[in-house]
Amino acid sequence: MRSATLALALVSAAALPLRAEENGRATARHGSNDQASVVASSGSFAFELFFNSLAFGLDIAALEDAAAPPPRQPVVYRQRDSAEAAWDVPRRKMQAREGLLLSFGFGGGSAYLSSNGAGRVGAFDGDFRLGYGFSDRFQLFMDFSGDTGRYPQYPDFASWMFTIRGQTVLMGDRAGNGLSVNFGVGVGGVDYDNGAYSGYSSPTGLALGGGLSYDARLSPSFALSPEFFVNWHQIPSRPGFADDVSSVYGVRLNFLWYLK
Repeated sequence: MRSATLALALVSAAALPLRAEENGRATARHGSNDQASVVASSGSFAFELFFNSLAFGLDIAALEDAAAPPPRQPVVYRQRDSAEAAWDVPRRKMQAREGLLLSFGFGGGSAYLSSNGAGRVGAFDGDFRLGYGFSDRFQLFMDFSGDTGRYPQYPDFASWMFTIRGQTVLMGDRAGNGLSVNFGVGVGGVDYDNGAYSGYSSPTGLALGGGLSYDARLSPSFALSPEFFVNWHQIPSRPGFADDVSSVYGVRLNFLWYLK
């Protein structure tokens, strides 16, 4: 762009004396006759046309130079060793509910065994969980729970379940506090203990379990998690007889860890 502007200035400077000379000649010959005046005017018009055409071309060249992209600078790549390259890649920050999940809890509830007649009795509940949190939105764990109680004039019982459960967050924050729901499928059974005599166990049957819990974080890896739970499983009977069922619902307090 500078070269075009400089050329335009030089042409303008060179044209000034030529235009002055043409004007002088036109003034000197103006009084002689009309023919000389026409010749002088024709020469001035031709010069103006040439000068204006040249200036227009230089303007176009200047615009093209201004619109042209700047030349690309060569990219210099520097070879780095493996240790330096490892530091350049930041480690992804794990989410609050991500990592090894470990939990145990205690509580109580109401139990029902159809094999022991109508009515419900109080039961003590214990629970253990081991699994993995893949993100804040989904956790998968094994759950082993047991509920013990006693019907009047019946032996003590312990209803147990082993399930594989999935859990998701209904509402919460990034720090790990929030309301969660879990549900799972597995197997369950009942063990009886009649004191003086040896105990016996029922066959295992299909089990379903679920819970609604609230995680209250006390540290980045530990939370207290009160939970309302529901457990249900079949108690298979001998062929020709209807199956019995066991159902327990109640509240427990879980001690929950997410280990990174």
